[in-house]
Amino acid sequence: MAAAKIVHVYQVGDVVRTTESFGPNQAGSIGIVYESYADHDANAPRVISVLLMNGHDIGSFSGEEQTESLVWLGQIGLTYSYSNPAQLMRDYREGYFDQAFTEARVIAEQPHVGSVLYP
Repeated sequence: MAAAKIVHVYQVGDVVRTTESFGPNQAGSIGIVYESYADHDANAPRVISVLLMNGHDIGSFSGEEQTESLVWLGQIGLTYSYSNPAQLMRDYREGYFDQAFTEARVIAEQPHVGSVLYP
């Protein structure tokens, strides 16, 4: 019997690990939730958007996609107000996320933190 997937209610500042490849980004990549918004279906979990440590925005994830594609690792207390893709990339290049990714790396390297094989 397969292990049940853990459903997490994601919010901005959550640290995640991917469970599959996204373009050139391998499974196991570390990212941060930078946006959370209501789905058109009021009964569905919020949609989230994820930025990887290398600056790749891997897009938005609905509730089922979150469960299948992401493992929650922790929360770093990041506050970010997303406005548009160009501003997100500008903020990344200018170092807005540097401290957040430093903290995310520390969380991801802790023993017994969710991994691709053992969420």
